[in-house]
Amino acid sequence: MRETGTIKAIDGRIVRVAIAMHDGCESCMNGTCKAGRSDLKALNAKNIQLAEGDSVEIEVSGTEQAKGAFWVLGLPLLALFIGYGLGRILFPRTSEAPAVASAGTLFLLTLAVGVMVQKARAQDSLPVVIKRCD
Repeated sequence: MRETGTIKAIDGRIVRVAIAMHDGCESCMNGTCKAGRSDLKALNAKNIQLAEGDSVEIEVSGTEQAKGAFWVLGLPLLALFIGYGLGRILFPRTSEAPAVASAGTLFLLTLAVGVMVQKARAQDSLPVVIKRCD
């Protein structure tokens, strides 16, 4: 995904970018699709010479999006099913309550691990400045 924005602040290799609205944004029904993204951090990995006010193109790679989705969504969802299966295997002659409890516990545990992994990878998962637009 690529977006165009304007540099608002520079802090070493981390820049704050205000996202520009596109032509289609005027016709948006809710008008809030970019409300939380008006000022976001991006990584200047290529050390492009930038100044405040420069227009830049930033990108979030598909690979980074997939990694983030796996750690925060995919792994906990998989753990939910595995936890339920383990609960049924470990407590075969009881009601479904132990299986559901096992599923919930494993889900919450892997969700916490996924969030911690994503926080540790915070700089790696930032959008990257691709180029300065003239």
